[in-house]
Amino acid sequence: MNKAVWITALAVGAWIQQGYSQNSIPNGVAAVVNSEAITLRDVLAQTQMEEDDLKTQQANGKITNEERKEKIRARRNTVLDSLIETKLILQDYKKKGYNFPDYYFDREERQKIRDQFGGDRQALIKTLEERGQTLADWKKYIRETFIVQQMRIINAKRYITISPHMIEAYYQQHVRDFLQPDRVKMRMIYLAPGSSENVEATAKEVLARVESGEDFASLAKKYSEYNRSGGGLFQDNNGWAERDGLKSELAEVAFQLRPGQSSGLISLPTADGRAAYYILNVEEVKKATVTPLSSIRDAIESTLQAAESEKVQRDWIDRLRRDAYIEKFL
Repeated sequence: MNKAVWITALAVGAWIQQGYSQNSIPNGVAAVVNSEAITLRDVLAQTQMEEDDLKTQQANGKITNEERKEKIRARRNTVLDSLIETKLILQDYKKKGYNFPDYYFDREERQKIRDQFGGDRQALIKTLEERGQTLADWKKYIRETFIVQQMRIINAKRYITISPHMIEAYYQQHVRDFLQPDRVKMRMIYLAPGSSENVEATAKEVLARVESGEDFASLAKKYSEYNRSGGGLFQDNNGWAERDGLKSELAEVAFQLRPGQSSGLISLPTADGRAAYYILNVEEVKKATVTPLSSIRDAIESTLQAAESEKVQRDWIDRLRRDAYIEKFL
């Protein structure tokens, strides 16, 4: 480490020991990565809003001063680790001799201005002025963010191969995840307490009409407090219900019915102890099945690619860390 960086680091260490005074923060060194410095201002640019919020929480008595300091310390260290990782990736970009054309960065800038400022460059400049940032700072951020994203993609794609054997092994190991449980396609007539002058009598009248062969959906549209406009059709998954999606008392009845069959009158207490009434009608039944591998091979391959990509990138970053000189002062 050069002398200037070392002296600044000592000053930062002294400031840290004295506590987190947000009103007089020196632009000191938070870390050194292969002789390149990450400053405290770099860290605070990402933590200041949270630190201000913690200060408000302390003022309102929600957290103590020590809790605030600990949360600040933890957040700053998390951000610093992220900045160190970014610095390592940018250094690897230079070391490997990559040189993305300038028009890549120009394209990114135009895209950000379109997406975030409606194509208004003056709006961008005004926002940067309010944040105390320069256009050069913003351009540097866009450039570095793009480089980091591309380096991650390059290093992930370089090594990943998903074989048929890997897909089949994953399927066997996670076969329970691909189990589709017993399901019924059902409709329900629900009569809430107070929905009529004598809700029990109304429920019995509706049940008699169901048993006489009247169309269940039409009766649900007239009487049901549940999805009346949809004829009482179960509202999830196009009418298909699983056991876990129903009250246990209703599930016990529904999964004993055959297609086209309706239940009797089911009475269940509400939170205030009054009785609510249900009549169920099952249109279709599907027994538990396992989704075949052929139907989800592509999805499994995508899952494995994502997992392998994350592992490869983590190994790459770990390798960069092992080969680097890193010193932290937070």
